[in-house]
Order: sequence, then C-alpha cells, then structure tokens
Amino acid sequence: MGKRYHHGEVRGEAIAAALAITEADGPDAVTMRAVANRVGVDHRAIYRHFTDRDRLLAEVAAEGFGDLLSALLSAEGEAGLQRDFTASIRFALARPHLHALMLSRPRELMFDGAALEAAVRAMLDHLMASARLALGETAESATCRDLVFSALGTSYGLVSLASSMTLAPRDPQEMEAFLTDQVSAVIEGQLLRLRASA
Repeated sequence: MGKRYHHGEVRGEAIAAALAITEADGPDAVTMRAVANRVGVDHRAIYRHFTDRDRLLAEVAAEGFGDLLSALLSAEGEAGLQRDFTASIRFALARPHLHALMLSRPRELMFDGAALEAAVRAMLDHLMASARLALGETAESATCRDLVFSALGTSYGLVSLASSMTLAPRDPQEMEAFLTDQVSAVIEGQLLRLRASA
C-alpha cells in the first residue's frame, strides 16, 4: 500500500488495473481486492468509485469499445464494412479476453446511460454509417441495422469459436484470413439480398 492518491486518480487507476488483469488473465480474474492491490489502496477505496465488480467491468468494456472504434477509424484501406470487420477481427484475435468481456456485459449495464452505453453507441453509429455507405444514402435504417447485426453476429460467433479452439487450430495469420473471408462472404451475400429486395 502506501501510495497517496487524489480522489479522482483512484477511479482511473482502478479501471487501468482491471483492464490489465482482464487482458492478462481474463475477466474472471478481476476482483475488487486484486484491483486494489495493483493500485496500492485498500479495497474499500475501490468501492467508493464502483458499487460492485460489474460496474467496474462495465468501465473496462467501455475502454475496450473505445479502443475498437479507434482501430476501425485508423484501419488502412477503403472505408466500409469490409474494412471495419477486418480491423474488428484483428482486434478480437489480438485481445481475446477484452473482446469477450465487451460482448458479455448485461444489457442493463450496456444501456444505463453510463460510459459503456456511450462507447457502444459510438461504435454502432460508425458501423451504421459504413452500412449506409454500402447500401446507399436512401437505405432505411432498419436495413442498415440488419446488415450490421448479421456481420456482427457472424464475426462474434467465429471469433468465439476460434478463441475456444473449437475451430481447428490454425496459424494466427491463416486464422485471421479465414475469419475475414467468412465475414466478408456474409456481408457480400447480405448486400446482394438487400439490394435485390430494395
């Protein structure tokens, strides 16, 4: 212990510590005591900022969505869903524990008006804009949403299988290429279907 913090610093340090633990050992390893030990404060100091472990993990997930959006925005290549999901798959494979945490938060925490909701909505807004770019400015929001969620569902499912080794083990680059190809095929198929029904 022994460190002295201003009140606001403990919150930021706790989120950073929980993120580091998540990335190294998975979210199950995150406890209030483990975070307090990393920060160098009594565990009761963590509870002054987060009512429980789920609230702390929601902040970690918000950081993850922010990092993911940054990855999408800075990805190389022509803007659009294909580029977004290539970058998303690369992020998920590089940071599997964080990615799993991000997509496993309870709905009531994802949409309670806090930082996680803002981060999720920012990423979804970006993906919706990419879908509209692919479908055309006159595309209905519901159609754009369906395209985004088809790609998200495929991406998350395949990445989860890859992370759990349910998919046959592959070289990391080969796995990334395989997942990207599969998600790209879904996006292309959905675009053909949606354009045909427009």
